[in-house]
Amino acid sequence: MHRSGFDLNAPISNHTHPLEQGIVRVMSDATIPYRGSISKTLPAPLSADERALCDRVAARLHSDLSNLVEQLPSTAQNGSGMSKHLNIVRNTCQRVMHAIRDQSPNAQTLVKLPGVKGLEQMLDAMRSTDIKVDTIELAQSAVVQFDQLINSLAGSHTKLASRINAAGTVGTHSYLGSAEAREQLFQSAINVTGRSAATNISLYAFRQSPENPDVLQRALASGLLQTTVVPGGMPVVIRAGDTLQWDDPENRTLDYLDDSKPHGNTPDALLKEFTTHPLPTVSSQGTSDNLIQVIDPANFDGPQTLDVITAARSNHPFRDPKTGNLTLDEVWSLVNCPSARMLFDIYLHRDLERMVRPQIDAQLWYPNLSSPGGQRWITRYPSPPRLELLGDGISRAKTPSHPRHFELTGTLFDRVGWDPYEFVGFRCEVIYPIWRAGYCMSFQPVDRDLSTE
Repeated sequence: MHRSGFDLNAPISNHTHPLEQGIVRVMSDATIPYRGSISKTLPAPLSADERALCDRVAARLHSDLSNLVEQLPSTAQNGSGMSKHLNIVRNTCQRVMHAIRDQSPNAQTLVKLPGVKGLEQMLDAMRSTDIKVDTIELAQSAVVQFDQLINSLAGSHTKLASRINAAGTVGTHSYLGSAEAREQLFQSAINVTGRSAATNISLYAFRQSPENPDVLQRALASGLLQTTVVPGGMPVVIRAGDTLQWDDPENRTLDYLDDSKPHGNTPDALLKEFTTHPLPTVSSQGTSDNLIQVIDPANFDGPQTLDVITAARSNHPFRDPKTGNLTLDEVWSLVNCPSARMLFDIYLHRDLERMVRPQIDAQLWYPNLSSPGGQRWITRYPSPPRLELLGDGISRAKTPSHPRHFELTGTLFDRVGWDPYEFVGFRCEVIYPIWRAGYCMSFQPVDRDLSTE
C-alpha cells in the first residue's frame, strides 16, 4: 500500500506529451546544461526546464497563428494559396501550415516553423488584409517571445532546432506537473476538503442515432471508488451534466437509464451493482446542461468510505444549427474530489470515429468550462497527460485502477442496447490528477485539417 492509503502498484504513466499517430513517446532523463555556446558537431540538448519553456512558447505560437489562418479566405488556408494571397514566399507559408497542423504543439513545432524574420514578413503582409488588427498584434507578441527564446537558448533558429533534436532532449521531464508535485497537491486538498477517492471514473460513449442522423446520442457512467466522507467535510458531488459545447436547449434531453428524470431524490441514477450497500441517497439538482448529483451516505456515524457509480443518457443535435460543425467538440472529466487516480474513457461509434481526431490536455477549470478569449494555452497545465488508443470494442477496458472496469463498461453498453464491437475506445489514465483541473478530450474534424499545399 502506498503511504497515501491507496494501492498504486500498477504501472500508470506520469503526464507526458499526447500520442501522435497512436504512438506513445518514450521519455528520456538525459540532460546536459546549456553553457552559452553550442558545438557544431554535438549540440547541447535542452534541459527539462528549457524543454518545458519551448513547449509553452510553441503552444502560444500555435494558437495565435491558427487564429490568423482561420481568418484568411478558405482558398488561402494552405501553403500555395496563402503565398499567392499574401504575396510572400511559399516556403514560409508551407512551414506555418505544417506547424499549425500539430494536434499537440510542443518544442518540435518550433522546428517546423519558419524563423522570426519569416514570421514577421507574414504578419506584415497580413496587416494589409481584412484580418483583425488585434489578432495580428497578439501573434506579434508571440513572435517577439519566440525571438527572445531563440536568443536565450541558442542564438539562431537553426541552432535552437539542433538543440531540440539533440540526443538527450526529446521527451525530457520537468518537475512542473510531475507525479510528485501532483501528489503533494492531492494530500493538501484532502486536508482542505475532508474528501478523497481512490479512483475518479468518467466513462462515455457516443454515436449518431440510427433512427435520426440529426441526433447525437450519449451514454455516461461516472463515479468515485473508495471515496471517503469525513464529518464536517465537503459532500460527495458528481457532475453528470452535458459537457458538449453546442447543446440545443429545445432538443436536448437527459434521462437516467430507466428513463426517469434527473430531479429531486433519484435512486435510479445509481448503477446499484457497482455501488456500496446500503445504498447512499442521491439528490439530483440543476439543469440538464449543469446537472450535479449530491451523494449522502446511508449513515453519519463517523467517516464513511463508499463506491458510487451513476449513469445517464442524453440526446443532442448532431451538428450545431448555426455553424454546421459537429457538436462533439470537447468532452471533460472534472476532478472535483482529490483522487489518487483518474480513469477517463470515451468510446466513439466507428462511423463517428472516422470523422474526428482526438487529443487530450489538462486545463485550469473555469466555471463555464472555458478559457479567457478561447486561448487554451493560457490555462493549459504543464506536462500534459497521455492519450491511449484502446482500439475496437471493449476488450482492453480492463485496468488496475478499477478491477471491475471491464464489467462496468459492458454493463453500460448493455443497458443502453448498443453493440460495443461497433465502437472505438480512447483512454486518459492519470496518477494523482490535478485537483480542480478539467481533463479535456477534444475532437478535431478530419475534414477541417489544414493542408500544406
